[in-house]
Amino acid sequence: MDVSKYIPQNPEDGDWDVVVVGTGMGGATIGLALARKGRKVLFLEKGKFLHSGPLNAPEPPSGHMSEEDMRLHTGWWPSRLQGTTTFGKADFFAPLGCGTGGTTGHYGAQLERFQRSDFSPKEHFANVEGHNLPEHWPVSHETMTPYYRQAESLFHVCGTQDVLNTDEGANLREPPPLADRDQALHDSFKDMGLHPYRAHVGYEYVPNCFECTEICPKNCKREAGQVCLLPALSEFGAEILPECEVEELLADKQRVTGIRANYNGKDIVIKAGTVILAAGAYMTPRLLLKSASVTWPDGLANSSGMVGRNLMLHTSDFMALDSPEWLSPEGPRKTLALNDFYMDNGHKLGTFQTVGFPFEAVFILAYMRHVADADPRWWRKITNPLLPKASEFAPRLFARSTMFATIVEDLPYSHNRIMLDKNAPNGMRFEYEYTKELKSRNAYFRKRVKQTLSGKHRVRILSGRNNINYGHVCGTCKFGDDPETSVLDSNNRAHDLDNLYVVDGSFFPSSGGTNPSLTIAANALRVADNL
Repeated sequence: MDVSKYIPQNPEDGDWDVVVVGTGMGGATIGLALARKGRKVLFLEKGKFLHSGPLNAPEPPSGHMSEEDMRLHTGWWPSRLQGTTTFGKADFFAPLGCGTGGTTGHYGAQLERFQRSDFSPKEHFANVEGHNLPEHWPVSHETMTPYYRQAESLFHVCGTQDVLNTDEGANLREPPPLADRDQALHDSFKDMGLHPYRAHVGYEYVPNCFECTEICPKNCKREAGQVCLLPALSEFGAEILPECEVEELLADKQRVTGIRANYNGKDIVIKAGTVILAAGAYMTPRLLLKSASVTWPDGLANSSGMVGRNLMLHTSDFMALDSPEWLSPEGPRKTLALNDFYMDNGHKLGTFQTVGFPFEAVFILAYMRHVADADPRWWRKITNPLLPKASEFAPRLFARSTMFATIVEDLPYSHNRIMLDKNAPNGMRFEYEYTKELKSRNAYFRKRVKQTLSGKHRVRILSGRNNINYGHVCGTCKFGDDPETSVLDSNNRAHDLDNLYVVDGSFFPSSGGTNPSLTIAANALRVADNL
């Protein structure tokens, strides 16, 4: 696509109905929905336009590139994320996208619904103190169901019904046949009285589909740039400013009056009837806090003091599940999921699902590097002489294995938060306490998986104490009915301002126990209808 014809020449002079900041799952989805309804939409994207050629990536310039430029050209967030956790200081490249499509360019396209129990979160943690879980989400499971269906259709989700969270009205595409190994696992789970189903994923499964977790070279992965942004531009008149860094929102007491951004090396101010933030749950609160003024001394839309607070990060343990005999793994890889542990003997846990990549040395070492980067203390336990052994023996050790992961619900606490920090690379840092309660639920989940599956399968836990999932971030601008305890109302509009909305994962008042992407997309469609 030639993006130049979708870039306005004088964006400051445009009479924009809607300006959307960010083109990831929330931003691209709502932008498409509003453009379809005839609104004049402008997208502002910090990163590059990544959908320009056959490989969905801009042509890199010749010569040496800085690490930041290389990351931008491959669609990754360019700066390191800094903060502190219970495990110590963190300083690492988070699994965040930057560019058209946002993080969905790199996600595994797992598009699962929240469970009914997720919409009344507090009752499941009645004995836990200090959290900010609401009794109910400000929207119900019944309200979200038609939007889940729309999102599944939009992203061509394939899979089978989860009998523990079924919806006969769902429009799921039929998945390809399972590999022999996964079919045996599926049958084994059923024999144990469990309820496996084909994971809900957004892949077209074209010939030689790799189920990419990077930018897909075949347009097979259903990511927000391809599915939503491109049609919004080419079919419904939306426009875009790529490589446009939003610096602050200007506002009076009632409305956002302008968006100050750096574009082509100069400051510009763009005006719009409605402003929608979708920069992600790390960067949206940063922008609101950075937009402090005489009128908004504590940050924009922050009369509650909740902007940046209630940071939630799922935890995920990686587990190797061995089959009794060697069977062929040839076939789709992101295939199976179980929600039998979602609610388990009074414990609210989460999903158990295949990860989608094989046990090759490159993946094992990449995972080890990522864990070490996020938690340097973990790395001290590993001595360099072991690395060649990992490379040499990993394929042999895991020859009969399938990799699974848990996704465990995190709870919102005021002290877990995003804060401004002018000395940090992104002008922000995070503070996060890994609570004893969360540690206990993770240990219980591991125990239950082993108790349930070890009769037929060897279960090996591959992750360490720090199993924080930095890619599943949410909660930092939560929605709710009470303006004193939430940032947004039930329609995702800021309580304090008439024309400001937030549609990324920031709005979650609880994190649930499964992948957040489909809920972000479904909610964006709901907000578009309400707008």
